[in-house]
Amino acid sequence: MYSLKNKVLAITRNKIEASEFSELVTSEGGIAMALPAIEVVPKTQSNIIGFINLVKSLKNEELYCAFLSPRVIDFLFDGSVKICKSDQLIALLNSCIVVAIGPKTRQRLIEHGIEVRLVPERYSSQGLIELFAKMENTKGKKIVIPRSEASDDFIGNALSALQMEVSVFLLYTIRTSRITPVWKEFISLLEQKRVDAIIFTSASNVNAFFEITRRISYEGKITALLRHVEAVITIGPMTSRELKKHKIQFFESEEHTIPGTIKVARRIFGNSTPEGSASRQG
Repeated sequence: MYSLKNKVLAITRNKIEASEFSELVTSEGGIAMALPAIEVVPKTQSNIIGFINLVKSLKNEELYCAFLSPRVIDFLFDGSVKICKSDQLIALLNSCIVVAIGPKTRQRLIEHGIEVRLVPERYSSQGLIELFAKMENTKGKKIVIPRSEASDDFIGNALSALQMEVSVFLLYTIRTSRITPVWKEFISLLEQKRVDAIIFTSASNVNAFFEITRRISYEGKITALLRHVEAVITIGPMTSRELKKHKIQFFESEEHTIPGTIKVARRIFGNSTPEGSASRQG
C-alpha cells in the first residue's frame, strides 16, 4: 500500500515550494528532501508598468493573458502595489481572457479574485500551444505573457507562428542558490546510495543542480552518483530536454504536476498505476 515507505525522495525546490511534495511523500511513509536550487530576483518595476499599461490600452479588445506559474502571479501582485490598487489590477486582468498553464496557477489566480477562462488539457508549454492551435482562427489575436527572464522563447515563438500578436513582459529573473547544509547532506546520502528518487521541476532547476554540485567539487562525479538513484523524474518536456544534455537517464511524468511525479515514483517503487506510467528516457 505504501510504496514510498522509507524511500528518500529529493526535489529541486525550497522547503516552502516543496510543501505539497513533502506532504504527499510523508503521507506514504517516505522521507522528503527539499533542495533549494534557485533564488528569484525581481526585474525593474518598469516591466510591470509596461504590462499594466498595455492591458489598459487593449481593455476593450479581445486580449488573452497567459500565466505560466503561480510565482509570476505573486510577483505581479507584489510588484504592482505602488502602481495601482489591488482591486484595479483584478478588474484589469478580468477584462482579459485569462489562461492558466495548470491547476496550481489557476488556483493562485482564483485566490486573487481572477476569473480563469482557459486551462490546457496538458499542463505544459506544449499543452498551452495546443490549446491555441485548436482555435479556428488565431491570426491577429493578441496575447500578453508575464514571465521569468529564465524561460525560453518557445511559447512566444510558437504563438507567433500561429500569427498571434505576442507581448512578453519579464517580471523576474533567477540565480543559482547558495550552498546550504541540506545540499551537503544530500551529497552524503548520494555517496551512501541512500537517495531513491530525485524530482526535477524545471529546466532552470536542472542547470542550478549541476552548478551547485560543481561548486561542491563534484563536477564529473555527480553523473556516476546519479546512476545509483532508482528514479530520476522530470515534471515535463522542457525539464527533460535540459536533463538530456547531461546524459542522465530519467522518467518523464505524463501529468506535468507534482502529484504526477509522485504517481511515477509509486509505479517505479512497486505500486503500478496506469496514470503514473512513464518510460525511461535519456
